[in-house]
Amino acid sequence: MQIFRSFKVSKKYENATIAIGNFDGVHLGHQAVIQKAKQISIQNKSKLGILTFEPHPKSYFSGENQFFRLTPFREKFNIFTNMGVDFLINIKFDENFLKCTAFDFVTKNLVEDLKVGSVVTGFDFVFGNNRVGNTKYLNDYVKKTNKFKFFVVPEVKRNIKHEISSSTIRKLLRTGDLNTANSILTREWIISERVIKGDKKARELGFRTANLNVSNYCDIHRGVYMVSVNIPLEFGEKVFFGIANYGIKPTFNKSIPLLEVHIFNFDADIYRERIIVKFLKFIRPEKKFESIVNLRDQIIKDINQVKNDRLFKNN
Repeated sequence: MQIFRSFKVSKKYENATIAIGNFDGVHLGHQAVIQKAKQISIQNKSKLGILTFEPHPKSYFSGENQFFRLTPFREKFNIFTNMGVDFLINIKFDENFLKCTAFDFVTKNLVEDLKVGSVVTGFDFVFGNNRVGNTKYLNDYVKKTNKFKFFVVPEVKRNIKHEISSSTIRKLLRTGDLNTANSILTREWIISERVIKGDKKARELGFRTANLNVSNYCDIHRGVYMVSVNIPLEFGEKVFFGIANYGIKPTFNKSIPLLEVHIFNFDADIYRERIIVKFLKFIRPEKKFESIVNLRDQIIKDINQVKNDRLFKNN
C-alpha cells in the first residue's frame, strides 16, 4: 500500500474510490465504510484509497499524548493493508489544515488535486473550518456539479446494547469491559510500544516483566489482563502468552501508571525492543495488598488462572 502525505498523488490513483475518516479503532462502523468503498472500487475498476488525518483531531486539540488513541498510525496502516486498500492519503492535521473551508476541501482537495471518482463516508462525517461540511453538504455539492459520486454509509447496529463508535470502545476499555470492546473492534485491542527499564520490583518477587510506558495515551481500566505478546524477529518472531498489569502499583506507593508484562517461559533481554501486547481477557482490578507476601501469592493465583483458562504452548 502506497502512502501519500499530501493531496498530490500519482496519476494512476486519480479517479479512485476514496473512503474518508479518522478511523480510530477501525471498528465495525469504520469497516462498513471501507468495505462499501471497496465494493464500489471493484464495480468501477478503480483504485481503492483512504483519506485520513494525523494526529487525530482530538489529539491535536487535547495534546498529542493526552488523547486515548485506539489505533496508532502503525496499526492502522497494517489493518488497511490487510483490507486490500491500494493507497493511503495521510494529511497532517494542523493549524493550516484547520483554516481550510469545507468548500476548498471539496473543490480543491477532492476535485482538483485528487480528481476523485467516488467518495464514501460515514453518516456522521464532518469537515472544514468550524465543521461546516457534512454529508448533506457533500450531497448538495454532488447534485449541483456531478463532479464525483458520493455514498453515505448509515449507522451500523448489531445485537449489542452499546453504540458502535470509538468513544464507546474507549469507555468500555476504561471500565474493564474488554470483551464488548473487542467485539466492536472485531479483534483484540493491542498496545505497541518499546520496553523500558523498570524498578525491578516484579523481579524481586520472582516475576520478570517487560515494562511499557503508555500512560500518556492509554487510559484502560487499571488491573490484570490475560495477554499475548509478539516478540521481534531477532528473538524468533514468536507469539508468547502471559499476564499484564496496568496500574500504579499501590502496594509500593507508586503514582505513575505503568504496563508490566510477564511473558510465560521467556527470559531474553528485550529492553528497548518494540513489542505488541494483545489484550485477551480482563482478570481483576488493581488493588493494594497488606504485604509483599500477599501480593506475590495473588500474582501466582493470577498466573495459574490465566494458564488454566487457556491452553498455552509456552506455559
